[in-house]
Amino acid sequence: MVFDLSLGIDFKLRHLILTLLKRSFRKIRLVDYGIYPIPSEDQKEEREAQIINLVNTFISKHQINMGRVSISIPREKAAVRFIKLPIATRENLRKVIEYEVPKYTPFEGKEVYFDYQILKEDNERVHLFAIFMKKTEVDPYLSLLKKIGIEPISIQIPTIGALNLFYFNEGANRDEISVLLDVAEPFFEMNLIQGRDWCESFHLRFPQEKRELKIMETFKRSGLKEDSFSKSIFYVYGLDADESLLTSFKETNQIKAVSLPPLNRIESRGEKSIPYKIYSSVGVSLRGLVNNPMDVNLLPFGMRKKVRQIGKPLVIILTSLALLLALTWGGGTVIQYRNELNTVNAEIRKRKPQVEALERVQKQNSDCCKEISELDQIRLGEIDKIRFLEELTKILPDTVWIWNIKYNGKDVEMSGFADSASDLIPLLDKSPLFEKVEFLAPVTKEIQMRGAGSKEKERFRIKMRLEARK
Repeated sequence: MVFDLSLGIDFKLRHLILTLLKRSFRKIRLVDYGIYPIPSEDQKEEREAQIINLVNTFISKHQINMGRVSISIPREKAAVRFIKLPIATRENLRKVIEYEVPKYTPFEGKEVYFDYQILKEDNERVHLFAIFMKKTEVDPYLSLLKKIGIEPISIQIPTIGALNLFYFNEGANRDEISVLLDVAEPFFEMNLIQGRDWCESFHLRFPQEKRELKIMETFKRSGLKEDSFSKSIFYVYGLDADESLLTSFKETNQIKAVSLPPLNRIESRGEKSIPYKIYSSVGVSLRGLVNNPMDVNLLPFGMRKKVRQIGKPLVIILTSLALLLALTWGGGTVIQYRNELNTVNAEIRKRKPQVEALERVQKQNSDCCKEISELDQIRLGEIDKIRFLEELTKILPDTVWIWNIKYNGKDVEMSGFADSASDLIPLLDKSPLFEKVEFLAPVTKEIQMRGAGSKEKERFRIKMRLEARK
């Protein structure tokens, strides 16, 4: 009987959570877990020493093979973006996203690790989500694990672990809206799943007063129709989720139900129940045992374990042909075909370098054509933008961050962050270059992590039209 073990290391701001899962045939069991308080990141040496000791003790206790370890880095260190791109970029998505990193984050492409996954696609667009994280945030964790002798198979954020565990337990219902609410002070995270489609994610500071009311206000700003609220189920978990929060949500009549997230397919040791506080952490260690629908990995490509190829299709075909001949014809016929097969193999070996060289040239040519096509599309979309970009630079305050501008020759759509989004409308209205200035979506608030501090910003989306006489 073959058993598989997978260790999950979930780094929190003030805690370390270790989870060990075991798979035997179709069953997955939580063997052990630990929730350990650790020093803050300001106490770097003390924090590092304590983490090394806790992980080594846990590994020694269970004699864990360190070849199957997944880790999770705090959500507040990452930027999650839902992105729509033209279908023409489908074959070269990674290069396109890397080129546009400054559009989705305040960093350059060389400064971040990122990964993405396609959610759906149609005839015109491909819909995906991407996760970006600065290399300076990831590398210290890799250095720490290297001291323990661990080379992780994946780097996640708690969001991905929770979503994978939720899907594994078949918690998503196509007729309902599922809201995964992770409460871990000083932040909370809300992920909306419509049917089985992940459609939105919020990560905001956890309110100290009227918590359920302010969380519901965030939910209502999600863009869902009001009649969808009655179909919504809140699943609450996390280190700081408590019974009082669950009770206060249950007392509201605006949503269908409030529940702990499902764990029906994960067995626990003995009669010990699995605490909902480690829900996302269990999902982190799940990666090493099953195929996850959210297959996102921030581990640098050079550190990812490569799967070796057993054989090429040509070798498999020729081997199968030789076996078929041996079973069907007599010895003389087998010898005849074997000689022919040897001749074919010799010719294949002779021609193989030429074929491989030609394939490389064809691939390089194809890649160049795709890049030229994508750059042509970008260049065509940049016609006559200099004037209104110059105008925006003059009238917008320095505290405004614009991360997306769309221009179709007449209308301009602009998305970004500001200290006060409502102040932008009169500023733009005063400009002789713009008219019909209006918000396209409700203004939302988000926490922006900059260096060692954070600041609350308002996310906005504004539409306006260029004056025809201009």
